[in-house]
Amino acid sequence: MEKSILISGTGGQGIVAAGEFLSEALFTAGYEVINIRSYGSEARGGSCRSEVLVSDSEIYDLSLGEVDILIVLSVPAFRRYQDRAKAGGFVLVDSEVIEKYDGEIREDIELVQVRAGEIALGLGNSIVANMVLLGALAKRSALIKLDNLKDAVRTRMRPSMQEINLRALDAGYARVRGAQTRVEMP
Repeated sequence: MEKSILISGTGGQGIVAAGEFLSEALFTAGYEVINIRSYGSEARGGSCRSEVLVSDSEIYDLSLGEVDILIVLSVPAFRRYQDRAKAGGFVLVDSEVIEKYDGEIREDIELVQVRAGEIALGLGNSIVANMVLLGALAKRSALIKLDNLKDAVRTRMRPSMQEINLRALDAGYARVRGAQTRVEMP
C-alpha cells in the first residue's frame, strides 16, 4: 500500500521541517519514504510545500497527483492545494485558515480543523503550529505513532528547540477530536 501526504503553507511556517520530521518518523517505523519539497524564491512569506510518499514496499512511481492526506497552514495554501486532495481524502487544517477562507470548501473530503496557531502561541512560539498538526495527524490516522514523531524530533532537532516541539506534538495529539480515519498502512 502507498500513501501520499502534502504539507502546505507559507515560507517560515516550518513546512519543510514538518515534512522532514514526518519522513524520518515514517522511515524509522519501517516504511519506504520519499520526501520532495518546494518553496518559492521569496522564501519567507512565499508558497511552500513538502510532499511525502510512504509505502510498505519499494516506491517506483514518483508521480504526485492527488494526495491521501493534505495538511494546510495558510489560506493561500488551502486555496491552491484543496483540489489536490483525493475525493474522500483527509484534510487537516489550522482552524484559522478556514475562518479566513472566503471560497467554497469541498464536501467530498474529510476536513479536520485544529487550532494549531492558537495552540502554538499558547506554548510560546507560533512556529510550532506545524508540529501541533503533526501531533493531530498521529491521533487521527493510523499512519504514524506519536512516539515515532517524538523520536524524530529528538534525533533531528537541536536540543534547545526539542522541548517546545515535543510539547506541540503532545498538544496537537491531545486536542484533536474524533476517531482515527481510514488513512492507515496495512
